[in-house]
Amino acid sequence: MNDPKFQQHGGASSAEHPPHGPYWKRMHHSPFFWVAAVFIMLAMTIYVVTNDLSFWPGKKAQQPVPALAP
Repeated sequence: MNDPKFQQHGGASSAEHPPHGPYWKRMHHSPFFWVAAVFIMLAMTIYVVTNDLSFWPGKKAQQPVPALAP
C-alpha cells in the first residue's frame, strides 16, 4: 500500500480548500447544464411555433363560459 503509484497527491491539505467561486458561477462549465439549456430552448420553440401546442388551429372556437349569477 505504500507504493508511490497509488499515493494521493496533495495530502490532507488539498481536501481542506474550497472550490473556486460559488457553484452558480461555475455550473455553466458542466455539460449537464448545456444539455438542459438546449432541451428547455427546444421546448419553448416548439410551444411558440405550434401556437400553444394547438395542432388544429382551424378548430371551432369554444363557447364562452357564462358568468355566475349572484
